[in-house]
Amino acid sequence: MPRLATLFVGSANRPEFREASAGLSRWGEVERAADAEAAVAAIRDGRIAPDVIVVAQAFPGQFSHEAIDRLRREAPLARVLGLLGSWCEGESRSGSPWPAVARTYWHQWPARCDWELCRMARGERCSWAMPVTASDEERILADDEFHGEAAATGIVVVRSASREMADWLSEAARRRGFSAIWRHSADDVPSEGVRAAIFDGTDLGDRECDELRRLSAAVQPAPVVALLPFPRVEDERRAISAGAGAVLSKPAAILDLFGRLDALLAGGGTL
Repeated sequence: MPRLATLFVGSANRPEFREASAGLSRWGEVERAADAEAAVAAIRDGRIAPDVIVVAQAFPGQFSHEAIDRLRREAPLARVLGLLGSWCEGESRSGSPWPAVARTYWHQWPARCDWELCRMARGERCSWAMPVTASDEERILADDEFHGEAAATGIVVVRSASREMADWLSEAARRRGFSAIWRHSADDVPSEGVRAAIFDGTDLGDRECDELRRLSAAVQPAPVVALLPFPRVEDERRAISAGAGAVLSKPAAILDLFGRLDALLAGGGTL
């Protein structure tokens, strides 16, 4: 298997970053640095010659544009990836995002990390390996090129209160080869043939948690992926305790949604 040397910059012990930090070791050598200064020192001291630099930003402004530029100057051939925490969700609208950096939120990372890093290690095309000038839209379109093929069978239950959202999710499932059915609630779910379920949530209040719990019970042992707006770590924990196998932010990219769903199906409903 091709290997990558990765420099992880930021707090690897934060709850939203633990899984990402631990998983990088599957792809080769990993050096961890608490901040940009420590990362620069690790490169200069020869502790690592990184192929990939993952900058884990817990809140907007934690790492300045100047800090990113310093990392680029020290390792000009390395690919810089932004791993963003819960409080960075609105940064692209009201903050000052780093230019020319592929941005991935903490809840997106598990779905795409292995797929992207595998292709990067092999020198194959993927959104993380696109030119640094590529826009977010171009990266999304590139992802869609690889994930539009039919590759699955069985029924996916889409639980959503929105017809528009249900239509989009159902069409995405059909493109993957599934049969998709839309349900307003968990009370009218088929008893046979269900491979997976997608739960379109809003606030994950007590009523929604109960609905998610009933959906999970109705489709067992099929896994459930929950979609939530701007999920925090505590939202993920609450959804998982209610029966979700994975949690993603919405709108979710097809790559993220079916990456998580494929992993759940391969793992028997657990990650």
